[in-house]
This record gives sequence, C-alpha cells and structure tokens, in this order.
Amino acid sequence: MTLDSLKNRNVHTFLIEEIRRKLTEMGKTNWKIQFRWVKAHVGIQGKELADTLAKEATTNADIKESYKKVPKSLVLNELGEISVEK
Repeated sequence: MTLDSLKNRNVHTFLIEEIRRKLTEMGKTNWKIQFRWVKAHVGIQGKELADTLAKEATTNADIKESYKKVPKSLVLNELGEISVEK
C-alpha cells in the first residue's frame, strides 16, 4: 500500500477500500489519523515493532488466509492472458 493509492480516488483495490472504510468509520468516533511516509531504517519509535508484526503475520501458519475478494484488474488481466493463449 502506498499513500498515493489512498489519495487516488481511481484506485479501488480491496485493501485500499477497506482502509478508506475504516478511516471513515474511525473518523465518526472522533479519531484523528494521519499518514506519513517514513524512511526505512531510521529508528522511528514503533516502526520496528510494526515491521516485526507484519513479518510475523506473513509467516504465521496459524493465521488463516482470506481471499474473499479478488481485484477486478486481476480477473481482467487473467482473462486477457487466457484469450491470448487460445
């Protein structure tokens, strides 16, 4: 995910839409949220923890994968490839 994707209203991937939905939901309960670009490996408090948790989530076999929604662009791309092959 990039900050540009969140700002760009033409980007509608599942994850970006979920983040936007959650931001709207949290905004209604007076949460103030700011996103900032953080240069890698600069010792920002909490960044190392976030990196560790993200890595753990990708390698933890106990966390079930969920593929409930597939981006439209992926489906169209795969259909295009199948058409070319045929």
